[in-house]
Amino acid sequence: MSDLLVSVVSFLLAIIFAAVWGAHVFETTVLFRVWAADPPKALPAFVATPYSTRLAGFWRALAPGLYVIAPIAMIVAVVAGLQMHLALAIAGVCGLIHMAMIVAIFLPTNMKLGFYSGEPASLDPQVVTTLVRRWGGWNSARLGVETIGLVAALLALKAS
Repeated sequence: MSDLLVSVVSFLLAIIFAAVWGAHVFETTVLFRVWAADPPKALPAFVATPYSTRLAGFWRALAPGLYVIAPIAMIVAVVAGLQMHLALAIAGVCGLIHMAMIVAIFLPTNMKLGFYSGEPASLDPQVVTTLVRRWGGWNSARLGVETIGLVAALLALKAS
């Protein structure tokens, strides 16, 4: 396997993870605090703004890059020698874990909360509060996976 291919894949994965991680840190530290402060009141107010649909559009544009390059990174790491490119494989696995979390947890929850429609969810306030709290907990786990993926991608880039 060409060292150039390993370097290019490592570089692309590091760039994508850096963008995902940076955007997610902003989303967690700024936006989540806005709409999760008092979920029954703050969430409908946030969803009614154009920012909630713009946020969904931003992730729809950014996330596919991670989901395309992560499996490629895993394949390249295995073919090029897993022992020598373990960091690249770990970063690829983190990308796939991220995708699984989005599909299994965040997309269904975001749809229930009304993020994609731009319409506030017509749910019981207690249900909204529970969904938002669960979202926050899973969000911390997702940020952890992204952090591990970013560090692994940077280590893979350094080693390439």
